[in-house]
Amino acid sequence: MTNERVKSVGGYFMRFLGAVAVIIGILAVFSSLAQGNLVGIVLGVVFVAGGAYMLKRSGGASQARGAAPTSGSTR
Repeated sequence: MTNERVKSVGGYFMRFLGAVAVIIGILAVFSSLAQGNLVGIVLGVVFVAGGAYMLKRSGGASQARGAAPTSGSTR
């Protein structure tokens, strides 16, 4: 069993790597568009998608982890 601090450090590291992957992917897409390189565009999109997935898995997208999702009703 891991303690909460180890999970927190892993989450921060995954957020960092995800953010770096998104930035590199965006830069790769723009530079490949300027050159007309289709392979570079595809690789840039893969980096952006992978970085977004890492950010989502790290818990960076959710503010309250234990909160139940709210429905449309206002009861």
